[in-house]
Formats: sequence, structure tokens, C-alpha cells
Amino acid sequence: MLRTPNPRTKRCRHFDSQEKEGSDSGRSARGERHARRAADADGDNTGTKVELQTSYLALIAGLLADYQPDDEFLLKAGTMTRDQLIAVFQQFVSSAENTKASYLVWRADVQAERVVELTVAPLRAGVKSVLEGRFGKSGTQLTKYGFAPAKVGVKTPLVKTTAAVKAKATRTARGTRGSVQKKLITGNVTGVVITPVTTGTAAPQAAAAALTTAANAASTSNGAGAPVANASPAATGGTPPHS
Repeated sequence: MLRTPNPRTKRCRHFDSQEKEGSDSGRSARGERHARRAADADGDNTGTKVELQTSYLALIAGLLADYQPDDEFLLKAGTMTRDQLIAVFQQFVSSAENTKASYLVWRADVQAERVVELTVAPLRAGVKSVLEGRFGKSGTQLTKYGFAPAKVGVKTPLVKTTAAVKAKATRTARGTRGSVQKKLITGNVTGVVITPVTTGTAAPQAAAAALTTAANAASTSNGAGAPVANASPAATGGTPPHS
């Protein structure tokens, strides 16, 4: 019985071979980088300056300890004695020390520069403000004094129209009115209703006066001229009358 090959199996095997080749190339690349790092650590001019200087100092110390001044070294550049090599190596060490000293001086100069900048920066800002008052913030004359003019924003007609519509809708929603519109809004009075208010002592006095008037009318109708006693009712509250 014959079996037909499965195309999926062939494709998977092909992909597996490609992945294997990619992994092999990746491992080889990492191996090359590792080899370069190892070579750099052995003697190339890499690493920090402190480590490099320390390596040359160690080389000089080793040559001084194990070789005589007249011992010769056969190199591609020629034959050199121990002392000649030490002199060349010592030049690099001295140059590195000069670089350190220059770096420290540079750091001190940077700090001094920052202190002076803190002093002059407010003065420069003040001069800029004066010049902007004279030429305007967007005046091209500012470039003559080392200042960049402010950029003038350019709005398209669509942006302007949209902003106007939004502003109008906001005023309508908030009920915002101008000074002229506020003056047009006034109030009016169609009538006034007055409600009488009586105090607590006015009502008994009015009732007493009405009783006195009725008693006088009755005595007049009977023909008697005798005086009529005061018919005022006793006070319901307050201070009793004095005798």
C-alpha cells in the first residue's frame, strides 16, 4: 500500500530546518561577540579609562620585576629594550593622568559657569521684556538681539467658524447676557394690595368707644339727663387701673 506524502509534514520540516539554521546563525553571532569581548579584555583599547590605565601600570611593574634594562623584545615595529618599552607605556599613563586633571578642571569650570548663569539670566529676561515692549513679542527685530520672536498662530476659517458657533451655544445654554440685554429686562407693577394690621391694644379701645356711644343714645331717648357710667369692659390683660 502506497502512502501519499502529506504536504503539511513537508512544510513543517522545511520550517524546522529554517528555524534550526536561524538558531545556529544566532549562536554563531553570539559566539563572535563573545570572542570579540574576550579579545578586548585581553589587550585591546576598550573598557573604562581607569581599567586601561591600571593594565598599563601592571605591565610596567611586571617588566621592571622580571626583565633587565638591556633585555630586548623582538616586535613587529622593531627591536626594543625593556626601558624603551617602559618609557612608551609611561607616556600613555602620564597622558591619562593629564586627562583626569583636565576633566576635574573642566568640572570646576562648568560649576562656575552655572553660578554666573544664575546671575545673568534674570538680567537677560528683563532686557527681553523691554525689547518686547518696544518691538512686540512677534517682532522680527528681536532676532537682532538673540531672541526668537513669538510665533503668531494662524487659524483657518473652519476653526474660526467652529469656535464662534460653540461660543454662541455656550452663551445660550448658560443664559449669558450682555449689558445692553440686561437693561432691556425690567419689572412692572399692575396693582398694590394693602392689608390692615391691628395691634393688641387698639381693639378694646374701639369696642369701648362703641358701647359709650350706644349708652348715650339710649339715655337721650328716655329723656333723662342723668349721667351714664362708663361702660368700658374690664381689660382682659395688662396692668389693672389705679384707684
